[in-house]
Amino acid sequence: MKRTFALTALLAGLLAFAACRAEPPGKPGFMATFSVHPGTTYQTITGFGAGFTAATEQIMAMITSPQDRARAYDLLYGESGARLNIVRLTISPSAKLIPSATFVGYDWAHDDGTQAEWRAIQPILHPVPVPGKLNLRRAKPVLYAVPFTPPAQWKDNGKLVQGSLLPANYHAYAEYLVGFLAYYHSLGADIDVLSVQNEPGVPAPWPSCIWTPAQMREFVKILAPMIHARGLNTKVMLSEGTNWSGAWAHLKPALDDPQSSPLVDVLASHSYQLSASDPFADPARSLFKQAWEETHKPVWMSEMSLMQPAQNDDPTMTAALKVARYIHLDMTEARASAWIYCFAIFVTIPPGMNHQLGSMGVLSPPDGAANGALVIPKRLWAMANYSRFARPGWKLMEIAGPNFANTGFVSPDGRSVAIVVVNPFSGPLTVHYDFGSAGIGSLKAYATTDSLDLGEITPPVAGPHGFTVTLGQRSVTTFTGALIP
Repeated sequence: MKRTFALTALLAGLLAFAACRAEPPGKPGFMATFSVHPGTTYQTITGFGAGFTAATEQIMAMITSPQDRARAYDLLYGESGARLNIVRLTISPSAKLIPSATFVGYDWAHDDGTQAEWRAIQPILHPVPVPGKLNLRRAKPVLYAVPFTPPAQWKDNGKLVQGSLLPANYHAYAEYLVGFLAYYHSLGADIDVLSVQNEPGVPAPWPSCIWTPAQMREFVKILAPMIHARGLNTKVMLSEGTNWSGAWAHLKPALDDPQSSPLVDVLASHSYQLSASDPFADPARSLFKQAWEETHKPVWMSEMSLMQPAQNDDPTMTAALKVARYIHLDMTEARASAWIYCFAIFVTIPPGMNHQLGSMGVLSPPDGAANGALVIPKRLWAMANYSRFARPGWKLMEIAGPNFANTGFVSPDGRSVAIVVVNPFSGPLTVHYDFGSAGIGSLKAYATTDSLDLGEITPPVAGPHGFTVTLGQRSVTTFTGALIP
């Protein structure tokens, strides 16, 4: 496949990023006008999610009240919360070989990490009925699995931390990963997407593995055919780099190779900051957007958090506004169809570290100072401003106008829209949405602010072709409505 991305594209991306971050005037009477184009659509939304590990069960148990533990899951995946629909799983590197003369297998059923993670996701797969309420079993979430490291014995340093997989062990490791997929299949919970490696370019001080771009390309040629030979429908994901630029460097060789390119189903990146001067900027988002336009392979933002070393968790609107801005940029500038927060819930000081890492979960760490109380941060509600309304099957739609965090979605039947807008300023901001020849009705509005948690607010009055509204300060607001031809 011919694939050329000129220097001018990168320069254009940099200029676009600079323009996107130009703040609108904060003068009294200022009004920004946006043109909404429901007929101009882009990627189909896969959904939103969060990560689970072997430690999730233990962290959830730190929430003292059983009712609060159940509520935590409902806030994440239930109708009254964020309505997440993607579960990110971590593949254990410690499953033991099952001795056999006829096949190569691993004992996932007795692997502690695999079983702890399986138990942690049961409330999502099988919600507990609540007396007096109608409880319909939620649809199976999209399950996506990622290894942080191969088993230590197959690496050049013999350790779970850092090092690289020896090429002589590629086939054995592919069998190991496919065995994990087959085990989940036997449980009736198929893994929909398999990533080759979490952050392949980072020698992290936790379980990790370094892959060169060429090594990932060659390994996919072994892994994908093995998945298909087992009769599994799991899709293969590359490359989950720490940021869009790093992910692209590890992904491009596989896309350029005519043998490996058809085997890569999902193009993925994490969205951690690339520039200290502008934490939101990453010109490589435009490269993923162009790759989507050329191949229509789905793009996923597969991990992001506000992980800040030596900082406490931030449950306030300050963090929520940052999360909302990342969602907007990743979906509009990289064409991400899925957006996944690092963890569903996590601790402030991870095992093996002596300093704090703040805000790594959708939910805040349980409050040890308050007897294990459930802490619900504003970032959950800001994420819900998108995830509760932009459901799987919806499409991103075009909103033109001043550079501002407007993210628009249109329903599969083209009859309904949702617009999420971020006002990061410490004062109100008036905006107007012009739908052109189309009308808009049945408007509703929901806001996350310092005082509201995705609270329903008085909707604006719709005119013949749009509506005008004043956004509250430091807010994330979702408007929903029905299109009138």
